[in-house]
Amino acid sequence: MSETLPFLLVAPLSFGVALLLTPLVRALARRTDYLDHPDERKPHPEPTPLLGGVAVFGALVLGPILARAIGGTPIALPASGVLLGGVLSLVLGLVDDRRPMRPLGKLIGQIAVAVSLVAWGGAPHFVPGHPLFAAAAVVAVVALLNAVNFLDAMDGIVSALTPVTGLGFVALALLHGADVDLALAWGAVGAAAGFLVYNAPPARIFLGDAGSHLLGFVLATLALQALDSSFTWPHLAALLVLLAYPLFDVIFVIVTRLSSGRPIHVGGVDHTTHRLGRICGRWGTVAVIAAAAALSAGLGAWLWGVKSDSTAILAVSIFGLGYAVFGTWLGRNRLT
Repeated sequence: MSETLPFLLVAPLSFGVALLLTPLVRALARRTDYLDHPDERKPHPEPTPLLGGVAVFGALVLGPILARAIGGTPIALPASGVLLGGVLSLVLGLVDDRRPMRPLGKLIGQIAVAVSLVAWGGAPHFVPGHPLFAAAAVVAVVALLNAVNFLDAMDGIVSALTPVTGLGFVALALLHGADVDLALAWGAVGAAAGFLVYNAPPARIFLGDAGSHLLGFVLATLALQALDSSFTWPHLAALLVLLAYPLFDVIFVIVTRLSSGRPIHVGGVDHTTHRLGRICGRWGTVAVIAAAAALSAGLGAWLWGVKSDSTAILAVSIFGLGYAVFGTWLGRNRLT
């Protein structure tokens, strides 16, 4: 544990960079008209700057660099696939924020991001050489990118969930020795928390697709890296639990849209966050989802140490049943 604790310095430095960089990026967004304009499914009262993903990216990059320069923290350069995938996810989102892409074009971009990560980045060592595992990993990365992108439908949600989930990955490394890039995990904690200062309700700047894709990519990278040293059912179960809320939200949206005959890719106010917002307000929704993420982080850290496959499967089944009941209750909450 003594070898991993120095990485803790990355979190406050990334937080500070995000705190300083976000107002500058916000001003740049206004100058370049990178704004999200209100419409019937976007309740913010006035055009709101995007480009939050640029601030988060800057904090993720500069936090570890400063930690190495100031504190002598031994931080290695990320794998080429992590660097390439991170830049691609940011650029893909920036293009989509400027001019919304067609679903197929966006999917192709997400696949390129996933292939970069799986082929040259944080995928477990046995994945790139095995076509079925590689295909499954690409699908999983694309699914998580979309899950986090879907979840970013209300002020402060993703920027509140990410630090909590990031701490869950830190726990896997500190408690169980999982192969997690602690510089990236601590950086995500600090960068998202610093951005949350400006993104909390009422948001003064949005993550945009650039930010949600980037943070989804970071979580996907941490998840694949964690499986590198050991791929077991308890470990897979731990990651599913750790990432449960974004996955639950995207499944909920897909099911409700298909059941009502609406296209999956067309946005709306039918996310779990919108329904929770009608019940407990925007701040209450942030608190509920942060609490759900904390529960997932704690249970995920426990599951990683479980030795019995049946115990892990039972725990995930019970957890999934709880979300199914929650989703059924939310589905009965009318949006109009």
